[in-house]
Amino acid sequence: MTKIMLSNKNNFLQLLSTIEAHFPLTYNDEINELFRQFQEGLEHLTNYDEELAKRLNTIWAYRGFSLEKHFSQQQNIQSFDFYPKYKKLMKFDSLMLKKVISGRKYAKVIFVGSGPLPLSLKLLHLNIQKVGYDITPEALKLSKKSIPKDRFGRKIIYKEANFFNIKISEKQPVIIYIAGLIQNKREGVARLIKQLPKGSLIVVRTVANDKRELLYERLEKNDFLKYGKIKEFNPTKISGIVNGMIVIEKR
Repeated sequence: MTKIMLSNKNNFLQLLSTIEAHFPLTYNDEINELFRQFQEGLEHLTNYDEELAKRLNTIWAYRGFSLEKHFSQQQNIQSFDFYPKYKKLMKFDSLMLKKVISGRKYAKVIFVGSGPLPLSLKLLHLNIQKVGYDITPEALKLSKKSIPKDRFGRKIIYKEANFFNIKISEKQPVIIYIAGLIQNKREGVARLIKQLPKGSLIVVRTVANDKRELLYERLEKNDFLKYGKIKEFNPTKISGIVNGMIVIEKR
C-alpha cells in the first residue's frame, strides 16, 4: 500500500475517503495501516468544520466496532492489540476512583456507550456489579460474547438504551461512566443526575494527552460544579496514558 503524505488537509481528506470506501470496516493489515496514517494525520489537522467532525466521529465509531468484533473472536484478552495500553489506563482509573470513593459503598458500576467498551468493565479494580448500556444491539452482542464476566468473576449485565433515555432506579449510590465519544454530555449529565441517589458518582471521560482530542467534546470541571463535589484527574504525558477523567459526586 502506498502511504499518503498527510502534510496538508487535502491529502488527509483523501485518506478519509479511502477509509470510508472500506465501510463497514474489518480488522486486517490494510485497515490497520490506514488507521496508523489516520492517527498521524490528526496531528496536522488544525481546523475542521461540523461536516468533517461528523466524518471523523463516524470513522472512529466504525473502528471501535471492528476492534470489538475482532476481540470477540479471540481466545483471551491478551490477544487484543491495545490491551497493554488499556490495562494501564484502567489501573489509573481504578486508583483515582478509589481516592474519591474512600471506603464508601456503591451498588453498581454502570458504563454507558462505546459498545459499552467491555474492557473497562473487565479491568476496573472494583469488586461490585457492573452493567453496560449501548444503543446498538450488534455492539452489545459482541460485548456479551467477548467479555461475559469482570476480573472478579462477576457476570456483566449488558442492556440496550440511548444515553438520553436511560432510566436509573437505584436506592443506593452508583458509579456511572460516560464514554468519551458521546456528545452533549452536559445535557445528558443534567438529566441523568436527577435520577441518582445522593453520593453517586458520574465519571466523564476526557482526553488529556492525545491527538484524538478534537474528536471529543471539550469539557471543563466548571461545567459540572452545580451538581456537587468535583475531582479532576489528568495523567502526565510521560505515563503513556492519554485519557483523563472528571468525577462528579452528587450532593
